[in-house]
Amino acid sequence: MPQVLSISVEMDAGSFHKFAAFDLLRHKKAWYRPLLFTAILLVFAGICLSQVGQREGAALLTVVLAVVALGLPAVWFWTFFHNLKNQIRKLGLPRPFYRLELSNAGLDVWMAGEQDKSEPSRHYDWRSIHLAYRTPDAIYLYVQQNQAYLLNTELDAAWTFLQAQLSQERLRDFR
Repeated sequence: MPQVLSISVEMDAGSFHKFAAFDLLRHKKAWYRPLLFTAILLVFAGICLSQVGQREGAALLTVVLAVVALGLPAVWFWTFFHNLKNQIRKLGLPRPFYRLELSNAGLDVWMAGEQDKSEPSRHYDWRSIHLAYRTPDAIYLYVQQNQAYLLNTELDAAWTFLQAQLSQERLRDFR
């Protein structure tokens, strides 16, 4: 295993889109709340549906609850992916993002435009790394709960290196 693994990351629109969707849906599990919201409202819509013909306005309330139950989560997801598309456009992808160096001492990060400096922009020792996810086409290295670096080249070498540095509890393989 190499002592230092240096990876320059160029981000393209597809990689950024996949990462953002992964972060929202898998890492943060943000789909739970919209699903729970939908389920609760659909249960109430079902109760109202059972009262059609017995109570005035039950049919209208059933329709309203069902539309809100399905519509609000749909709008929430559409807004997220629409804003993501705009964010990708503003970032001007594809372009170089950062260079990562994985070593026994930890993870060093040089942001784009700072890669010629001798000192990294950021340093993280392995004990402070939150989680690492492996997908078929990327590694998402979370240095904190809400901050991650994406690796989209040299995946096998990087994953082997991470397996040697991180405990099994902090590694998630989704290949």
